[in-house]
Amino acid sequence: MINLYHGNCLDVLKQIPENSVDLILTDPPYNISKLNDNRDRSKLNSPVMRRQKPLNYDFGTWDNMERQEFLDFTKNWLLECIRVLKDGGTIISFFNKEDISYIGWIGQENGIRTRTIFTWHKTNPVPSFRKVNYLSACEYAWIGSKGQKPWTFNFGLQKEMHNFYETCNASGYKQTEHPTEKPVNMFEHFVKIHTNKDDTILDPFMGSGTTGVACKHLNRNFIGIELDDKYFQIAQDRINEVLI
Repeated sequence: MINLYHGNCLDVLKQIPENSVDLILTDPPYNISKLNDNRDRSKLNSPVMRRQKPLNYDFGTWDNMERQEFLDFTKNWLLECIRVLKDGGTIISFFNKEDISYIGWIGQENGIRTRTIFTWHKTNPVPSFRKVNYLSACEYAWIGSKGQKPWTFNFGLQKEMHNFYETCNASGYKQTEHPTEKPVNMFEHFVKIHTNKDDTILDPFMGSGTTGVACKHLNRNFIGIELDDKYFQIAQDRINEVLI
């Protein structure tokens, strides 16, 4: 069963019954958008640094809020997700490194036990232009479980169960024009570990539909919510094209 909703997640989540979802797997706004880097890189000596287009760090209005507005928004969607999550269910949320502890504290105050901070290591990060800091090669996800019941955790081989995942960055897997698309194989990894066949997974920030694709591949039910018109259409088409 695949249910896709085109709308504001804060409105749609209120329509979902309490304790009805086994896993929440999502990639919400980080609130880190910046103006594009418009420096001319087309004539640089290094082929690695040379680019015809400026670097794009402006992800859209959905990722550019006032600070307090962003914190309030984050708390509101997280509380709704906790409400619909089953006892023993898992929530996995990617988040910016500066604020990831914020969702951990909200979770702790509302019956969610932090299990780990998961690291996604990109094996081919964007090279550093100024060479004044480490390469930005990692993103992070907070993983928590709800309530007192044992959480679903399908432990695989020891080498598969590290709290990090390595894969290339978007240049090696990207299928859509969404600026923060995540790799399907990593999301399938999460779905296999934290759910069983016919469980229900929710993504309140569906974006390009990666979570839905992973669920369809693995015979899970999926609820996806996306506000943006263009990305909702991309996600809908992409999920519908998956053959099972």
